[in-house]
Amino acid sequence: MKVYSASEAVWPALERTYTYLFRSFRWETFLKLSCVATLCEGFLVSFRFYIPASLPFNVNLRAWQSFLFARDFLPVTIFAAAALFLIGIYCFYLVTRLRFAFVHSLIHQTRQIRKAGKLYAIDAERFFSASMGVWLVLLVALALVVVLVVIASYTVFAARTPEGKLDPGNFLMLFIPCIGAVFVLILAACSAQIVLNDFILPHMAVEGTPFPKAWEAVRERIRANSETFLSYFILRLAMPIAAGIVLGLLAWIVGWIVFGILGMSAAGFTAMLDGTTDGRALVLKAIQSLFLVLGFATGSMLAAAFGGPISVFMRSYALFFYGGHYKPLGNLLNPQVSAANVVD
Repeated sequence: MKVYSASEAVWPALERTYTYLFRSFRWETFLKLSCVATLCEGFLVSFRFYIPASLPFNVNLRAWQSFLFARDFLPVTIFAAAALFLIGIYCFYLVTRLRFAFVHSLIHQTRQIRKAGKLYAIDAERFFSASMGVWLVLLVALALVVVLVVIASYTVFAARTPEGKLDPGNFLMLFIPCIGAVFVLILAACSAQIVLNDFILPHMAVEGTPFPKAWEAVRERIRANSETFLSYFILRLAMPIAAGIVLGLLAWIVGWIVFGILGMSAAGFTAMLDGTTDGRALVLKAIQSLFLVLGFATGSMLAAAFGGPISVFMRSYALFFYGGHYKPLGNLLNPQVSAANVVD
């Protein structure tokens, strides 16, 4: 397999995306694979999941807030928050395992996600543990940035000119470094995400390499081809933004039409059956619940249909770019081509 530059890897990634999603096209297979890709990459361009006038009950946010933070109920609230946090970590672990299966399916051009997921249980657990360590470090850095912003804010508002006004000099001297620290933290988080999923994960998925050894191999390749990898980082960050703008607009138009029709239907049933006290009230609640589920299902299908293709493309793009620098991956992606041009 040849060594692709950051721009040259776009075309084979497009070809792999077409082969994976649209060759022998079937809607159920397309939605399944797109849903997996969207979950793994977290690329959402459609966020609409609720149909107006479809709630079968009234929601009083102030009443719920008073109830959840009441002194007698506060321990239960804290316990529930801790449970949700643990559930979120477990979901992140499941997504990590699913990401290994997704990468395997793209490399070997198979659509058997469940079978592929069983091959990487140990590797996914190791990768998850290492990723949690990386994100914990970034979380500590985020806490330090928040403390820096709070201190800067207090200093700016506390320090006044002799006329009692805010001092613009203090504002510039304190908040410009804070903005810089926030930008550096965001850049570090994006870089960590790319290095973990685009470079380290293939080593662990293809050869079962331990995380420290995989990181060392990645670091050597980046050091030897710093300009090429810098170009990749720029395109890797820019292409999802550009695609998200275009696909987000298309998803908004389609969602506006689909949810508009569903919203008018739900409003019609509500106007026809609202205010009744007999069995029709139960029918109305059942219909509203149905529209609530229908809205979530429709929103999920739109999110997968629009986010899935770009998610498959971005993962394929990462694989083809790094496959030119990592010989075992390149041989799997294109076994017919001689690996003479692949960088070890």
